[in-house]
Amino acid sequence: MNLDERTEQNNSFSTFRTSLDVGMGVVYVVLGIVVFSMRYFGTLELPASSAYVLGSVMILYGVFRIYRGIVAIMRKRKNA
Repeated sequence: MNLDERTEQNNSFSTFRTSLDVGMGVVYVVLGIVVFSMRYFGTLELPASSAYVLGSVMILYGVFRIYRGIVAIMRKRKNA
């Protein structure tokens, strides 16, 4: 494998990784909102404090993943 093939393979992995970060971040945010709404409507069998903590952690982690993906996209554009 020569250097051009490695660079191309690395770029495709980097693109996949940033897409995965943003996509999974959205999934975590949506799941956190679902945990909040299920607790609000009484369909989730969790104590209120546990549901709020779980939902908050999921939303915060989702925002972090989205942020990490956006930073990677910005770096890639800056370097190109």
